[in-house]
Formats: sequence, structure tokens, C-alpha cells
Amino acid sequence: MDPKKIQSPYELVNQATEVLKEALKTDYLSALSETLDNLQQREVHVENGAPTPETVQKLNQLYQQIELANLSKTELLALFQLLLIRWQKVDRPNANLQATPGSIGLVLSLLINLFKTDQSQPLVITDPVAGTGNLLFNIAQQFAFEKRELSLFGIDNNDDLLALAAVLADYLHQDVTLMHQDALTPWLLPTRPDVVVADLPVGYYPVDSRTEKFDLRAKSGHSFAHYLLIEQSMKTLAPGGLGLFIVPANLFEQSEATDLLHWVTTKVHLQGLLSLPHGVFQDNAAQKAILVLQNHGGQAKQAKNVMMANVPDLNNITELRNFAGQLKSWSQENHI
Repeated sequence: MDPKKIQSPYELVNQATEVLKEALKTDYLSALSETLDNLQQREVHVENGAPTPETVQKLNQLYQQIELANLSKTELLALFQLLLIRWQKVDRPNANLQATPGSIGLVLSLLINLFKTDQSQPLVITDPVAGTGNLLFNIAQQFAFEKRELSLFGIDNNDDLLALAAVLADYLHQDVTLMHQDALTPWLLPTRPDVVVADLPVGYYPVDSRTEKFDLRAKSGHSFAHYLLIEQSMKTLAPGGLGLFIVPANLFEQSEATDLLHWVTTKVHLQGLLSLPHGVFQDNAAQKAILVLQNHGGQAKQAKNVMMANVPDLNNITELRNFAGQLKSWSQENHI
């Protein structure tokens, strides 16, 4: 992919978004969603006289210079990644709301292929904290190269993020079912997922009354949302289902983690913990890892040696190929 090919569209879309943001006195996220929707509809949406005719004319002049139809899916994903980074710089959303870097999708795809080899049926993948959909869309793009059939579901309780996810899905011609709900209530899915992927929000869950049936609820006070989401995901997955969770790298080193460690080693199979490289996330201080869990049942069994590894630089193709080979060797040695 030629980075120069997306530079001009990025600058023009960003400029149009900034113009609309100022005109509507809104945040960058909302202005970006509306800008991309306007471009798709080929007209500026006007409501209650806003934006003004002068702004509409200015936006239309910008829109005439933007051509996204000629971009491939890979190029569109790269463009959207740049726009999401711009959103994070302008709006400075809470760390739990920031988009998951697209490069993580490659690592998760390698892991999914490692554990889920049956391609006779579409693979059902759910992200219970989907946000803008960036993680799901990047995973889908990896599997598109392999022509593997997927059925995608995204859940989030933030309708602004889901609105952008819906627009991005339209541009990518990506079939995905997006649901606006609290992921700690029963998921409104037509079937149990084969795989759950989630960049888990870290913090306390405020609605104590909803945590009463969770094993990992706090004994007093608010419970950790990321603990509850792990439990909810694993209980919703199909037998032998795979849970891939982006978590703090020190997840099991915290004093409160005793119950979590006991739960993931007795209620499910703890298959791996992979440390992600520094600099993958915008917040360099927050070192992250991928927690690999698998439900009991089906063909699943506990690996003799839990997979512990450092994910290499995601921009280094040679190192990534070596890493993929290491994963395959681990799988063969542990009969996964």
C-alpha cells in the first residue's frame, strides 16, 4: 500500500470534519461521523438551519475534491486509522474509549487460526466492547485475504461510537450486526459465538445490582468491569469457544487478582498471555497483553505449557513470520 495515496484524502476529510465541528459546535467524533455520512450521501445534512448556507458551500467544495471510492479496503482501513488517531488527539477521550490499533487485528487473527481450524461453517466473532469497530474490521480484513467466512457482531453502550462504526462498515461493505447495549447484560445474539475479541475497558462497573450473579464480583464495593467482561464473555461463548482479551500486562500481578487467577485456571482453560510491544497504543505508559482463554468442551483441552511470549514489532514482517512459526510450534507441541 502506498501511504501517499491516503494522505490527500486524510487531509481533506480532516479539514471538512474540522469545518463541520466548528459550524455545529460539536466534538470531532460526531463531526467525523456526519462528514463520512455526508460524503456517502453526496450532500450536506442540514437540520434546523445548521450548518449555514455559507458553510454548506464550503463543505461541498471540499467534498468535490474527496474521492474514496477508488481506495481499496486496506487503504480505507489505513485512512480510518489515521482519522481515529486524529479524533483521539482532538477530543482526548477516556483511554477506555480509544480505538484499538488496527495492527492488533493481525495478531488476533493468527491466534484465531491457531485454535479454530474448522472452516466448514462461518466463524462467529463477537466484540462486546466494539466501539468504532476498528478491531473487528481489521480482523475481518485479515480473514478476507484467506477467504474465510465470518459472521460478525459488535456490542457497545456508546451510541456515538456505534454510529461511527456503522458508517465505517458501510464504506468497507462489511456485514456486521451492531447492538447498542450494556455488555454486562445478556447478549442479544442469535447464536453462541465461536470467538470473543475485546480490548477491555479497565475500571470499576458502577451498577452493583447487575453483578450479583457473577463469580468475579467484588466482595464489597464496585466490581472491576474488565473482570466481569471476561466472565460474561466466556459464559456466553460456545463450548470450546475462544476468548482473546487485551488486558493490562500486569493483570495477574495486582493484589485483587487472586480470584481472577483462580477462576481462569478452574472454570476455563488458560492458554496464553502474550505481551504486546511498547508503542502499539497511544498511551505508552499502559503496557498491554493478550489474554488467551478457551472454554471447556468441544475439542478444547488445557495446554501443558501455557503460551508465554512477547509479540514482536508489528511493522517488522520477518519478526512476525517468525512469531507465527513459534505459535504453530507451540500448538503442535501442546496438541492444540
